[in-house]
Amino acid sequence: MMNFECECGNTTRFFATGDQDEQRREYIEVEDEERLAVIFGEDSVLFQCKFCNYTYRLQK
Repeated sequence: MMNFECECGNTTRFFATGDQDEQRREYIEVEDEERLAVIFGEDSVLFQCKFCNYTYRLQK
């Protein structure tokens, strides 16, 4: 469904769970938590590569 690729070459995917919220938006989960950490902050979401520890920020 969605792919993540770090500068170091680490790759993983997000997949749809089949569950939806009240606005019919589908939930997704990371395929392999050993490869990527997803951290939720107040105004952003952080994606941290578990191989090289580089962190990407997605502003809300």
